[in-house]
Amino acid sequence: MTYTDPNIPPPEQRPVERHVEIRERGGAGGWLVAGMIAIVAVIAVGFLMMRPTSTDPNQLTAAQEQGRQAGLLEGAQGAAQNAQVAAENAAREARTTADQARADTAEAARSAAQSAQDAADRVASSPNDQAASPDNPPAQPPQ
Repeated sequence: MTYTDPNIPPPEQRPVERHVEIRERGGAGGWLVAGMIAIVAVIAVGFLMMRPTSTDPNQLTAAQEQGRQAGLLEGAQGAAQNAQVAAENAAREARTTADQARADTAEAARSAAQSAQDAADRVASSPNDQAASPDNPPAQPPQ
């Protein structure tokens, strides 16, 4: 808590003075770099202008032949990669089909075994009341 005495006159409010200084940084570093880049560009343009531009037909023919051979090689490599991918896909599908056939065969074998067991159980539990026939002769009584 601040205590202010009413008998003391308030202090004079003086305006605050501020001084702002603006300093310019001197330096030619940027101009120096820009000048060096300009010199390099002028030298490069001069080099390109002074270079001989002879177009020998034999060189052009050789370059065209080299480009054609490179294109053929790239095409052959691309075809080989596509063939390899197709072979891998075919092998994967063949494995899947073989696995499925193996599973189906195992299931059919289990089903046949179960059917045979069920039939054997039915025959064993049923009374022998079938009539005698050539295919099913009557049982001989023990003598």
